Amino acid sequence: MIDNHSQTAILLFAQSARVDAISKALVDVAVMDVLNNHVLNTVRNSGLDYYHFTEKEQRGDSFGLRFKNSIEDVFKLGYTSVICIGNDTPLLSVDLIHKAANSLINGNSVLGKSQDGGLYLIGLNHSQFDAENFEILPWQSDQLSNCFQQYLKRYKGQITILKTLQDIDSTADLYHFLAGKDARSLIIALLLNSFRVSVITTSNLLFTINRCFFFNLQIKLARSYSGLRFLLP
Repeated sequence: MIDNHSQTAILLFAQSARVDAISKALVDVAVMDVLNNHVLNTVRNSGLDYYHFTEKEQRGDSFGLRFKNSIEDVFKLGYTSVICIGNDTPLLSVDLIHKAANSLINGNSVLGKSQDGGLYLIGLNHSQFDAENFEILPWQSDQLSNCFQQYLKRYKGQITILKTLQDIDSTADLYHFLAGKDARSLIIALLLNSFRVSVITTSNLLFTINRCFFFNLQIKLARSYSGLRFLLP
């Protein structure tokens, strides 16, 4: 549970499903649609105020500038802290958002690191937001989490590090995630979503899921072979 969240807002910094599917080179728009709906449900269930900035609300010529402007817009509404998230981390939970909110109340900053070196969650109090230096951080690179941690060390308060999660930036990332043990809920969402889209899209979704299971089977067979071959004469 969260102690007091009236001064904390969530910034969902994520483009529409169609634009994101193109920029991330994913198999189908419906995949991003599922991810968008999933994170929106998570945000709503958190009980915090939230603002979704798509490409329509974002302003600027670079990712860093658009992100900086969006955070400034939220702070201008009177909030003293903001939790920034995207739409590409299926295992982001209400519990993690609540942990971030409680840490912010205690004056700490918060980072949720992605497996690829990026960040899936950034929690900042207004006093920890330096617009100029924030904008020039190495966004969309595998150096971001390390550089952001260095950026935060100049401010008062501790840095709360949440557990590391996998994000989905490409079709390959999607296959790896769906082949893992934590993907059941997203697979179900993909299947349910397929009933609301065209036959062509449904075929693409089923093809994606089948590829993921086949990929997982290949890994298991390779591991089994790797273990057995040492037992052979």
